[in-house]
Amino acid sequence: MLNFALVTGASLLWLGLMFAAALHAEHRPALGARHWRHVYALSLAVHCTSWTFYGTVTQAARHGWPLPPTFVGAILLYALGVGIMLRLVRLARDSNATSLADLIATRLGKDAWLAATVTLVVALGLIPYIALQLKAVAMGFSLLAAAPGGDAPAWQDSALYVAIVLAVFAILFGARNARATEHNRGLVFAMALESVFKLLAMLAIGAWVWLKLGDGPALAPPRTDVAPGGFAPLVALGALAMFILPHQFHVAVVECRDERHVQTARWLFPLYLVLIALPVLPIARAGVAWLGDAVPTDLYILALPLSQGSEALALFGYLGGLSAATGMVVVSTLALSLMVGNHWFAPGLLRGAWGRGDAGDLSGSVLTLRRTGIVAVMLLAWAYSRVIAGSEALADVGAVSFSALATLAPSLGFALWRPQTSARAATAGILAGFATWAWVLLLPLLGAPGDLAPAGLAWLSPDGFFGLTGWTRLGRAVGSSLFVGTLATVVLAASWSAAPRRTSRGLDLATLRAASQRFLPRERVARLLDGVESSGPVPAEAEERVERELAAVLGAASARVLLDAARRESGDLETVATIVGQASADLRFNQRVLEAALRNMSQGISVVDADLRLVAWNPRYAQIFGFPADLLQVGRPIADLARWAMRGIDFAGDIERALQRRLAFMRAGTPHLSERVLPDGSIIEIRGNPMPGGGFVATFTDVTEFRRAERALIEANETLEQRVASRTADLEVAKREAERANHAKSRFLAAIGHDLMQPLHAAQLFTDALADELESPRHRATVAQVRGALESTTDLLTGLLDMSRLEAGGLVPQPREFALSEVLEPLASEFRAIAAARGLAFGFVPTRAWTRTDPQLLRRILQNFLANAVRYTPAGGIALGVRRAGGMLRIEVHDTGPGIAPDQQRAIFEEFRRGPDAPGEGLGLGLSIADRIAHLLEAPLALRSRIGRGTVFSVDLPRVAPRVMETSAQRPAGSLAGLKVLALDNDPSALAALRALLERWGCEVVTAADRDAALLACERFDTDAWLFDFHLDRGDTGVGVAQALATRVGARPTLILSADPGEEVRACVRDAGHPLLAKPLKPLALKSTLDRLIAARERPPAIVG
Repeated sequence: MLNFALVTGASLLWLGLMFAAALHAEHRPALGARHWRHVYALSLAVHCTSWTFYGTVTQAARHGWPLPPTFVGAILLYALGVGIMLRLVRLARDSNATSLADLIATRLGKDAWLAATVTLVVALGLIPYIALQLKAVAMGFSLLAAAPGGDAPAWQDSALYVAIVLAVFAILFGARNARATEHNRGLVFAMALESVFKLLAMLAIGAWVWLKLGDGPALAPPRTDVAPGGFAPLVALGALAMFILPHQFHVAVVECRDERHVQTARWLFPLYLVLIALPVLPIARAGVAWLGDAVPTDLYILALPLSQGSEALALFGYLGGLSAATGMVVVSTLALSLMVGNHWFAPGLLRGAWGRGDAGDLSGSVLTLRRTGIVAVMLLAWAYSRVIAGSEALADVGAVSFSALATLAPSLGFALWRPQTSARAATAGILAGFATWAWVLLLPLLGAPGDLAPAGLAWLSPDGFFGLTGWTRLGRAVGSSLFVGTLATVVLAASWSAAPRRTSRGLDLATLRAASQRFLPRERVARLLDGVESSGPVPAEAEERVERELAAVLGAASARVLLDAARRESGDLETVATIVGQASADLRFNQRVLEAALRNMSQGISVVDADLRLVAWNPRYAQIFGFPADLLQVGRPIADLARWAMRGIDFAGDIERALQRRLAFMRAGTPHLSERVLPDGSIIEIRGNPMPGGGFVATFTDVTEFRRAERALIEANETLEQRVASRTADLEVAKREAERANHAKSRFLAAIGHDLMQPLHAAQLFTDALADELESPRHRATVAQVRGALESTTDLLTGLLDMSRLEAGGLVPQPREFALSEVLEPLASEFRAIAAARGLAFGFVPTRAWTRTDPQLLRRILQNFLANAVRYTPAGGIALGVRRAGGMLRIEVHDTGPGIAPDQQRAIFEEFRRGPDAPGEGLGLGLSIADRIAHLLEAPLALRSRIGRGTVFSVDLPRVAPRVMETSAQRPAGSLAGLKVLALDNDPSALAALRALLERWGCEVVTAADRDAALLACERFDTDAWLFDFHLDRGDTGVGVAQALATRVGARPTLILSADPGEEVRACVRDAGHPLLAKPLKPLALKSTLDRLIAARERPPAIVG
């Protein structure tokens, strides 16, 4: 394990070196100029992301592919289809396209909606791929430096800080200039440098694996237990990725300075892919051989050197993966931010700025949009890596991302070879193809059933789409999405004609210059418009030059939006007078409506200006206070009106002081609220509020009826409170009486349960011991019948007592985290013997999974399941095992019984309900009790059954991380011979029966009836294990005796027995850390528990998980 600071410092140092190299290349244009074709070819290796370091190893481990299929597709494209790349380079250069969305929109009519749709698909497809890079770097960082991963809180997630650092570097690398088509020499040089670095890292680890691990364990062959991922669709995606991945398009097309460089890349880039893929298969096989499943296959490339102590090499490999992720993230976020800024936000920016008449330089706003887009994309990718992609292998995330972006291939094809295609048809084709991809691939990945058939049409289900059932899901998604997208575009293009190409907008020189100078330097605009006449419309050639230059900053579609907005403004001046006249008429109408509303309002209203002089009022205001007509005049000081009103209501107190206080509120612009009682008894609420710019509005509301109703409610509430208090006291008394009765019932159930179970416990143990001592078959058969009768009696009493405790609320779960094997293995041992006695096979699949629940109550549920399976299965077998279901664990009990009819499957969980042909005795309480306990544990039960085939009962539990488990035991399984046991019980018959059973197993048994006898026995004899009854005489308990003995002679493996299943007993035993077995005991359960106790003492702990 490496130091956290060392790994962090090395990462930042390498990223700093990359940025320094980019700056150096920018400031020294001559650097590498003679060999720039090789620099360009090496920069194409930005395609080899951290997925190459981690995900391809997983592919090789799964399928044994010596060369990743996506690399095969890329090699085939450059070998056989290099003409496509040359055509893309020429078209992008001619149209000044800055991105994939820009090129498609430019070729298909410069449609803003088409560009926005392409950007949407790119964002949805690329964010998972960026998340893959973050996840890969974070996984490697966590492995090297033991840093928290995706399961940690957000602020401790190393992927968050990786995303922040990479966002900063993306902004520094590519978002420093508004003009996106200027070739970024520094970016290309840095990508070439990181390509060489990651190639050296991969080859170094491959050579180390070959030389260092060659004499180790035989390299494992590829795994065969993994379903094939589909070689052919991945090859197709690899070829399409060369021009549909935004970062690949940017480096290969936008940054291409000379078409001849593509010819160099034709042989150098495939050679690079072959070299970097050479070590992948040896690393994968060595990882399977040396590490197996102990480490995720994605991390073999780092875990192998770490496991052999080569920490420096592991750090070198990690930096190679970081370099690969940085290159892809920087270029892809740059490309995606360009598309988002140009095709989502820029149109709104343009229309809003033009509508406001903002003639300033907006290039800074464009840069801000791009930088904000970079940060938003990185944060979204981090959220995806944390919430959605946390459980997916890197290879799978890459395939999902590639296939989503492949839905753009048909629209790009139409843009290249049929530019007359309607933009609306292309947009619809993209949406149709993407929807098909989401239906066939994404929906099943999110948990939807693969056989989901709309309207019952199986050929439309995700796994049977178009009848391609023999294809892999990835191949079906890629093929069907490309077909549907192409077909939809062709069909709609035949119906929708393309928009006519505009030759000139008729802009004048001043308007065009004002529009272009918002985003372009003044000197550049002057050169573009040099020689254009100042009067009359600008020639189409000059307008096209300006639009092409604007496209380098805003994208072609947004450049068209800008110039269209300029044209509309120049044509709208003549309508200004009409608009102003209409606005004046509307204002006069609104004024009349407002006056009518004020006259008819039930509230009085007065308005004063900033000098506290009356400017408006309504008739209700004059009516409330009875103002004389000559007093209400515009410009009258409000102080005169307030003074007159206060005198009219016989104001108690100093009128002038109260008046000055109210005027101070109004001058300060402070809202106020008060009430006044008029001489006629009516109550007026006065509410004042300031107006913007000075002045005050006051409303006067008659609240007389409201206050009367309020007083009546208060009086009713006072009497109601008295009645409620009286009823509450009565209810409290009744509640205490009910609680006392319930406690008494619980104590009665516990006592009767203990007293009934103790003799049954002794009888069962004596019967079991007697059965092994009888040789006569007839006598043994009689004893077996007695044993069966006792077990039936025990089951009946246990069911009745459990049902009583459930009804009384006496069962309270005591959850804890534990290994499921603690419950399942004893049950398996017990019921394996019972099944064998009935001639049934019993299968059990061990598990190392952990859960959190109450183990005793879980055992009760599973006992009922297994008992029913044994009782109702005449022939065949029973199986017990655990499955994973998402984040849950599902324990299942299978049988080959007669099955349960669908109409009976709900009824069997009711009390006193048994199957119509149920053999033997029973009350029909088992499944009802199991169902109620499952509700207490919040563990859902489930039932599947087929008549004549059998039944499956299951219970779902939460899955938790494993803790400490045990390795192999020293004592032979099932052997208790020679074990020295101290047995403690205050019931002589139960103690004698227990002693007889243990001695029959070969144990040396010392018995005691109380604490003193137990202490004396431990001083005389050295015992290996203690079996103590919980309830002893004089209020003593087995847990207390075990603590006393542990203090005196040291702790021993201790098993507590009790016929009292109450919550106090279970909690006491659980807190002491001892296992608990309920009486009456079943010998097999006792023996299995003793085996586990002794094995746990004899073997050292080991961490598993």
